[in-house]
Amino acid sequence: MTSYTTNKNLTLPDYNSSSWNTPLNNDFTAIDAAFGGVYTLSVAISSTPVVLSSSVYLNLIINLSGTLSNNVTFEFPSGVGGMWFINPTGISAGLGTYTVTFKSVGGGSTVVISSNVINYIYSDGTNVVLISNPTGGANTQIQYNNNGILAGSSKLTFDGTNVTDTQGTFIDNIGQVRAVPINNQSSTYTVVSTDAGKLIVITSGNINLNSGVLSVGQNITIFNNSSTPITINQGTGVTIYLVGAGTTGNRSLGQYGMTTLLSIATDTYIITGNGIS
Repeated sequence: MTSYTTNKNLTLPDYNSSSWNTPLNNDFTAIDAAFGGVYTLSVAISSTPVVLSSSVYLNLIINLSGTLSNNVTFEFPSGVGGMWFINPTGISAGLGTYTVTFKSVGGGSTVVISSNVINYIYSDGTNVVLISNPTGGANTQIQYNNNGILAGSSKLTFDGTNVTDTQGTFIDNIGQVRAVPINNQSSTYTVVSTDAGKLIVITSGNINLNSGVLSVGQNITIFNNSSTPITINQGTGVTIYLVGAGTTGNRSLGQYGMTTLLSIATDTYIITGNGIS
């Protein structure tokens, strides 16, 4: 009794068969298709899912074509494994509005084909998985993870020298770039490392700056939002130089005064501003 292989449906000739040449030739044709065969598969169908026949899945490359007018699902027969390049660039319209999904009749995970990029997928007979994570967007667009698929945006590009953001917001670990984060305080406050780059607005009490808080090059700005002077206390091991004078020590910040402290060396700061003495 003639039998067949699971994945490529190759014929296994019977023992002592006298007509082995026909199935053998067919097998070599199938093997050749598995290495580079191309099949054009239309997505212009209304009834899904569609179980793929061996004439389709024997081929390494499956080119999708036609107009997509609804969500379409193609299924590999249960137990059939293999790898395929799925090329959706032949779809004339509808991809993005509707989806093309590849799965196995055996259930398991599925792959939704990304638009305008070749998808490399495999099946273990139950699960269909994306092997390659294709790039998205157009030339120079920066890639980002969009639900497990690489995507790009014309709003964020890199030309090899400059990163350009035409619309949007850059955010780092302390907040929006070019928007100064504000730390509001209503009583005596001790500066912490996460205050770097921030504006501390204080309405009552004093400011303590202790050792080991800010790194070299980091700064803080303090605004005294009250009619009463406050004191900026120089902690043990900390040196604060008054710009233009070179004197060190605690500083007084007058009513509604604003000052900036910049770390120029470990635990060494320069201070300048309006209302500082």
